[in-house]
Amino acid sequence: MGTALRSRTMSAVGQRIKRLREERGLSQRDLAEPGVSYAYVSRIEDGQRTPSAKALRKLAEKLGTTALYLETGDVSAPCPHCGRDA
Repeated sequence: MGTALRSRTMSAVGQRIKRLREERGLSQRDLAEPGVSYAYVSRIEDGQRTPSAKALRKLAEKLGTTALYLETGDVSAPCPHCGRDA
C-alpha cells in the first residue's frame, strides 16, 4: 500500500473512531483498557497509528459498532472480525 493511501486509510479510521467517541460523550481514557491505552487511541485518532484487528474489536465493542465499520466505514455486511451486523 502506498504511503499516501495508507495515511488516508489511517486517518479515516481515526476520524470514525473520534466521531463515534464524541457522539457517545466518551473520552479517550474511557475507551482505554489493557492493550489499548488512551495514548494509543490518541495516535489512532490523529492518523499516526494503524490499529490492530484486536484493538479494532475492543474499540468497536465500546463504541457499539463493528470492527468492519471502524476499518472501512461499511455497514452493509457482517463484520469478518466479530460476526456482528453494523
